[in-house]
Amino acid sequence: MTIAVRSDERFRVIGALLAAGDWPEAEQRVKAYKPHRVAEAAHRRFAPQREHEAVRDICTVAGEGDGLSSLYEHALLVEWPAGFGQAGRDFATVAGVTEFFAEHSADFEQAEADARAVLDRADLHRFLLDLFVADERAFVFIPNLLYPGRQPLAVASATEVVVTAPPPIAWGTSHPWRYSERPDEALAIIAEAFACFLFTERLPEELKPRAEVLGLAAAVLFLREAEGRDAGDQLMVMQKKTRGLKQLPAVVLQLETLLADRRAGRQAASLADYAFQIET
Repeated sequence: MTIAVRSDERFRVIGALLAAGDWPEAEQRVKAYKPHRVAEAAHRRFAPQREHEAVRDICTVAGEGDGLSSLYEHALLVEWPAGFGQAGRDFATVAGVTEFFAEHSADFEQAEADARAVLDRADLHRFLLDLFVADERAFVFIPNLLYPGRQPLAVASATEVVVTAPPPIAWGTSHPWRYSERPDEALAIIAEAFACFLFTERLPEELKPRAEVLGLAAAVLFLREAEGRDAGDQLMVMQKKTRGLKQLPAVVLQLETLLADRRAGRQAASLADYAFQIET
């Protein structure tokens, strides 16, 4: 099996709803960046629906803790909170969401092709199975050209683990890179999102905060295998400084040993036992 790449209109509708509300401005207040041109077009097209019930509801939920992830989980499972499904369908009709997606179909198709090309560079699925021993669910990546425009999200059903992420942010006033223009960054983003989610699933509650540094360490190791040691080490140095994770190099070294033991079939500590050793 490999990481499958596909589109999902349910996820796109969430992006359109966020585009209609105050989410784009909120992202800019956190840190200014240039959104994808499809996201900008969606904001212009759907902003007149800002007061629609579905837009108000989704922006309220998205701004609350893990609310954004919960929205994508509802979409994946097709289990919307009472009343929201009908409101969302009404928004899609009055705002012309399907027509908008059709107008930008070339961008969405190009993003899927780029993502497939990037994920074909190395076997991320095999790497994750080596690290986490076993998982019978399909692993799926869904490109995101809408909102949120700065962060990946991971959700799961009984049969799939799904990551959706925007292309790598570019510099200054330039639109984001295509996935294939920055394959090392794209692979790092996708690998970290999958690994962080899988660590969070498997760690006991008190250790879940350590999933971030573990997920990032896994991304460093995968990037070393996919793009060469220099690429992985560059990611490690940059993220150690950017996120203030002084323990990251030590975690990478320990995780490398754990991965090697599991690939060799040697007895290795459980992920929970391993996470206890991480300095906070």
